[in-house]
Amino acid sequence: MPAAPRRLIYNYDAWGVFLWVHEVADIRKNVDLFAGSQVTTIMLCPNMGQSTVYPSKVSELCHWRPQSPEERAKFHHELGTLFAQASERVAGLWRNQGVDCFGLLVQAVVDSGREAFATIRMNDVHCLTAEERRGPYTDKFYRDHPEFRLQASGGLNYARPEVRAHRLACFEELLRNYPFGGLELDFVRGAPFFPADFPPEHPAEGQHPHTFPRDFCEGSAPIMTEFIGEIRRMMDRVGREKGRRLELSVRVTSSLSGCRRTGLDPVEWHRRGYLDFLTVGRFLKLHYSLPIAEYKAALPGLPVCSTVEYILSGTGAHGVYIYPRDGTAEAYRGVAAVHYAQGSDGIYLFNFYVTRGNGLDPKGRDWSHTEPVEVLKELGDPATLEGTDKLYLVDCVNDLFDFRFVDARELLPAAMTPDAPLLATMIVAEKNAAERKCTLRVVTAKAEPGALIRVQVNGRLQAPSRPAEKARLFDEPYDQMPPEVARCRDFPVHGADLRFGPNEIAVMSSVPVTITNIELAVRS
Repeated sequence: MPAAPRRLIYNYDAWGVFLWVHEVADIRKNVDLFAGSQVTTIMLCPNMGQSTVYPSKVSELCHWRPQSPEERAKFHHELGTLFAQASERVAGLWRNQGVDCFGLLVQAVVDSGREAFATIRMNDVHCLTAEERRGPYTDKFYRDHPEFRLQASGGLNYARPEVRAHRLACFEELLRNYPFGGLELDFVRGAPFFPADFPPEHPAEGQHPHTFPRDFCEGSAPIMTEFIGEIRRMMDRVGREKGRRLELSVRVTSSLSGCRRTGLDPVEWHRRGYLDFLTVGRFLKLHYSLPIAEYKAALPGLPVCSTVEYILSGTGAHGVYIYPRDGTAEAYRGVAAVHYAQGSDGIYLFNFYVTRGNGLDPKGRDWSHTEPVEVLKELGDPATLEGTDKLYLVDCVNDLFDFRFVDARELLPAAMTPDAPLLATMIVAEKNAAERKCTLRVVTAKAEPGALIRVQVNGRLQAPSRPAEKARLFDEPYDQMPPEVARCRDFPVHGADLRFGPNEIAVMSSVPVTITNIELAVRS
């Protein structure tokens, strides 16, 4: 059987697609952006919270009632002013002029010759707690039925048949009303979907409470499997009426075991023939090492794509800089090449546009900027990534999105001593590394001026380090929290010592240190 063609997927998640839309003519700007690119597929998300971005008869368009000035100020603070304003404009265009911005957008994608998919956040809690759960992103179904909500998160409880029926009706409305070629169910947005299998006990006075994980819902996996089957049958029925097959895909987290723990069973979904492709990803974190090969082995014959997010490795500071390091062209090239090397059947860009809405930091500096759209001409094929400048990373924990129960663990940051060197794996996708200029950077948690630090690559000692000249190996003008240069050590790497695929990086130090980052720049 011939291999399925690769997809380069661009996700326009809810309001991002409307950041530039101030009048109807602006809607096409977001599709014209892809002219001459390798983008094949556009995912369009119609829901934030439980409301929609389109005039729905099953759910409810966002901003269903006016807000007081105080409510609106809180809403803008929680969501971000630029995104909040975009949602208000979309709702206003429909209510004031009868313009369905979402419908025009779907048609513009189809007219461009690309696939249009509806992508659904299977549970999303954006702003649901606002205004006593009567905020702009609730819908009537959610407001009228608190008994259908999960106590732990406030999201919908898929164990309730009423919830599944409501969501199924929403999906069918979308597929009937708009010219989509398929539907994606996004389970990365996000667990829990069911009540816990082991609910917390109420201990007697003086006893320790029972503390099973909140999201352990393996016992509910058959319920979700049957629901996926209902969705597939609905899509087949609507597809026959429209005279074409509608494709069903899912996006899941970076651990098959984590899926099972949260009540998801993609292996069984594939066994029953429900899926056309699957995407594996992490929440809001650009991740180099994903279990793509594991998913492909468990789901034989099913195309497996991989998510590329926009936040590079780093630690966020709550209330100050939430997303400190935006992805760069070099990072996008590096992570896409690595995913292809791991067997990915396509690259899925998620939140690529979000940097347009970064806004101001507490000091008044504006961090909003256009994403590096030039890479859209390169990321769709590993051949077009050959010879380009790339940044490779060993993945690091991000404190803001450290979901240990559903995702694989990262190695860094890691403490080491003279007797216990750090061994890390870095995946590199260079076929001609010997012809490239390669620099390995090791970043420590604090400056270590008295430490002797050396590195091996695949068992071969590299030259001593040289002082770092700048905070990042490539220019990163939108990195809000770069490391101090004194924490960085740069090692020239002999390119011939690098392998295509996994590489062992050994870091040795004469004193105990904590390593926060290991990065590799590959230049022409």
